[in-house]
Amino acid sequence: MRGRHSGGRLGPVATAAAAVAAAAVALAGCTFAMPPKPRPHPTRSANPVAVRPPALLVQCAIRTAGLRPGSQDWLQGLSVHITSTNAIDFQNWFRTHDAPGPYPQTFVIDGHRTHYLAFGATWVRRGGLWVPTHTARNNPLAQRTSLYAWSLWAAAQDRLPPGVCGTSVTAAGLQAQIYGSVGNPW
Repeated sequence: MRGRHSGGRLGPVATAAAAVAAAAVALAGCTFAMPPKPRPHPTRSANPVAVRPPALLVQCAIRTAGLRPGSQDWLQGLSVHITSTNAIDFQNWFRTHDAPGPYPQTFVIDGHRTHYLAFGATWVRRGGLWVPTHTARNNPLAQRTSLYAWSLWAAAQDRLPPGVCGTSVTAAGLQAQIYGSVGNPW
């Protein structure tokens, strides 16, 4: 008589034992540094409206802080232009750059040359550059000054934040530049 083979799957007893072992490790205070999971890069087109607040803020950061995203299919010169074919690429770029930083590029924010895309931050001088007082990516105070936080603020307020965009630009004007004439920017 042959033994049963699970085909590489754990049976219910082995699964329960693995869960108990994992719980024991967690209760013992042990942690394991797991590498971050890579974000998938979808190849299908996306709805450009879904990235509207981030796109408007990136255009503002290009104008006000000197952000230079490099060679991107959604960038024409220094103008963001989102379409259904490049919206996914923009979304992926934004997810990489929505934290305060630091980035290799420098920006000028609130009159300070810095490696951080932090708007509305309190600044301190370190060496020859300025840094926000809160810089850790997981620090809630640093997160509040990130492009991601400002994109949520813009969507909730139905307007552009003056701290990122200044006061001479309108949401409708930026939207027309980025998307063409398509009605309400929000």
